[in-house]
Amino acid sequence: MGSSTENSAFFTTRNPWSLEHVSGGSSGGSAACVSAGITPLSLGSDTGGSIRQPASFCGVVGLKPTYGRVSRYGLVAFASSLDQIGPFSRSVEDSAALLSTISGSDPFDATSIDQPVPDFLLQLSEDIKGLKIAVPAQLFDSKMDPEIIQSVTQALDTLKAMGATWEMVDMSSLIAAISTYYIIAPAEASANLSRYDGVRYTQRAANADNLMDLYIQSRSEGFGPEVKRRIILGTFVLSSGYYDAYYTKAQKARTLIKDSFQSIFSDYDVVISPTSPTTAFKVGEKEDPLSMYVSDIATIPANMAGIPAMSIPCGFSNNLPIGLQIMGKAFDEQTILNVGYAFQQVTSFHEDQPPICEN
Repeated sequence: MGSSTENSAFFTTRNPWSLEHVSGGSSGGSAACVSAGITPLSLGSDTGGSIRQPASFCGVVGLKPTYGRVSRYGLVAFASSLDQIGPFSRSVEDSAALLSTISGSDPFDATSIDQPVPDFLLQLSEDIKGLKIAVPAQLFDSKMDPEIIQSVTQALDTLKAMGATWEMVDMSSLIAAISTYYIIAPAEASANLSRYDGVRYTQRAANADNLMDLYIQSRSEGFGPEVKRRIILGTFVLSSGYYDAYYTKAQKARTLIKDSFQSIFSDYDVVISPTSPTTAFKVGEKEDPLSMYVSDIATIPANMAGIPAMSIPCGFSNNLPIGLQIMGKAFDEQTILNVGYAFQQVTSFHEDQPPICEN
């Protein structure tokens, strides 16, 4: 868990653009593999931005589909109402092809939705004339790195030159997204990960004296500090006396976030913002968990609303990639793919290779 892979049980994944920097998280390994040219495609899981944020950091395309579009069967559940599987690739075309392949209803996943799956690759179009773009002021302010704002603004102007229009909108409910997420996601993680007790699943402690000791030792050995932190937080917000004060209130805030997007989509086709407030930070730079959590400020809202969102490369700052996030209506992945495809037809950011590929 986390936005850097530094909490991995195996090792920290380095960024192919600079080995001193993180690859993002939690699907940073999947993003780094595509960025470094190890594989043309990979899959990641996105609960609060864990596909799009590493895609931004590593300079590749990362797509989180609509909740329920892709089966989660086989995924270790983190937050079941938020988790979604999606593709990484270098180009929008490749992500479109992979998304068509993995989408569809699955009898092994009750949350997968029986919705027609288009041929996303066949229906790609660079014609975005008349497209209406909303840019949330809350995700486009002083908290973002100035060079990121500049690159995203230039990307918006590029789309405008191709016939789209964009304007700033107020989506004040997004301010509550991070607070809401870090109540709901840990609560669901607490419930989902309770099965890892050393009896049937995961690591079993070798020297436990009794059943309770087996639970405690197995979980102490098997879970890392960030996972333990979220389990404890989730258990707290679900506990007697705090459930209504925190969890119930967070669910109401989530509804407001979803309603905010529905309102915006009644007038606009897509919502565009930076993917991350910064480029990739250095390994070990963010020791404070709260500063790490803020990395997901722009990506969490799409998970809360269950809508599709994609990050594509749109520039560089100090030789590190910058990501442009495109969010769309539920089950309208085609529109955000078309916007990304149109942008890549007139730019070459997705074709740039990290230094590691030249060695």
